[in-house]
Amino acid sequence: CWEQNHFYPMWCARDFSTRGTWQDCEAMDAELPEFIMNENYLDHPLCMQQRLHSIVIREPVERAISHEMHLEKFRDYYKMTHETFEKRLSMGRMNYMTWALSVDLIDRSGMNKAMIKPGRTIHAEVAMETLSKFDFILEFSRDKACDAASVHFMGFGDLVPGHNSADVEKSKGLNPRAFYEEWNKLDMAVYRYANKLMEVDCEFFARVLDEIGGLPEIV
Repeated sequence: CWEQNHFYPMWCARDFSTRGTWQDCEAMDAELPEFIMNENYLDHPLCMQQRLHSIVIREPVERAISHEMHLEKFRDYYKMTHETFEKRLSMGRMNYMTWALSVDLIDRSGMNKAMIKPGRTIHAEVAMETLSKFDFILEFSRDKACDAASVHFMGFGDLVPGHNSADVEKSKGLNPRAFYEEWNKLDMAVYRYANKLMEVDCEFFARVLDEIGGLPEIV
């Protein structure tokens, strides 16, 4: 589902320093397939007229620990030098969601965005404003009924993905949880805001489903 030149996850992409872009929304929409996933940074301005935008969020500390475990496990597979590993580790540990949602709008200098760490309140504010424009926000460990409704209204029928969680036992050799909480303060603020948006969405979906008599059967 990843388009390799633009959307492969920055924290594990083989080509860490470069990423393509488009001149405008029409060019992007014409080039990409109908459905695309992005674990890199988000292009601004959002192409809201061309595409639906959705995001799957995750509790930030759990996400950071999971990313670190993934990098440790696959560092040889990705053939990372020590320097590259440390750069990717730093990116995965610290406010990755805030970075992904805000960096392209805040920094238009053309410098390597992988080297920019979101450490200011403005990054979180931009990330929150961006989330408020999304069509769907999901967290597949939250509310199964809301998950099912969201996925249905996105056009995927009754498909509801499962939830992956970081293995607590395997993560015991990493840093204490308090470290990850400190490193992800902006992400925690964005995550709390996203949960408020999801509450509003879920109430709306519930009203719609009540009016139409529930989700239709998939035939």
